[in-house]
Amino acid sequence: MAETTEKKLIKYLTEAHALEKQALLLLARGASIAGDEEIARIYRAHRLQTAEHERYVAERLEAHGQTPSKLRDVAWQAGALAVGVVAQASPDTPLRLATTAFAFENLEIATYRVIARLAERAGDAETVSVARRILEQEEAAAELVAGTFERALEITLGEPGRSPLPAVAPLGKPSERPPSPSEHRGPQAYKDKPPDEPVAQPPDIESPTAEERQQDLSSPPPGYPAGDVDPRGEKPSGPEPESS
Repeated sequence: MAETTEKKLIKYLTEAHALEKQALLLLARGASIAGDEEIARIYRAHRLQTAEHERYVAERLEAHGQTPSKLRDVAWQAGALAVGVVAQASPDTPLRLATTAFAFENLEIATYRVIARLAERAGDAETVSVARRILEQEEAAAELVAGTFERALEITLGEPGRSPLPAVAPLGKPSERPPSPSEHRGPQAYKDKPPDEPVAQPPDIESPTAEERQQDLSSPPPGYPAGDVDPRGEKPSGPEPESS
């Protein structure tokens, strides 16, 4: 007999709770394994978020009649099945840590996407809201961890960690954040763009209005010889020059 939507939702919330418990342990180890203070800062920042996620999920489980005393053993047992492969990776280098954390974040992303859909079907608007809020932060964390790969590789190989890291921000995925107003976007900002890809208008520079563009077109460029066609393809006005 198929499980009801309610039972399936509780099952996934239980597994999510176990994932968050496992993530707290991984991120706590991560700060000491990272080998770089800036990378460690990313793990510490997400660990604070993870502690909140664990509490939010526990609250949603309690709302569905699952008390903390019932949760403890069941959550860890369910989580062991879901994260066994990831947990057994035993990160012992900055690079192994980065790849393990990235895999873990994507497992959480998949879990919260399913929870959001199940909660919608169950008519549980509060759980939908919580799942989406956590999902956004997990997606951001996955991008931040991916952004550490190059520097983690350098450190693991015994090289100085020089590669830049993404900035840690509390909301939104890094790929969706607008550039800081104080960030100067000169020509070097577009060095990796293909030559045929258009460059967007800088946000701090206003595009000319239709009236301003019309005014620009109303005055022909000066300096072309009489009788020649001007750059707009029009003949100059006025009397034709007399032929000798």
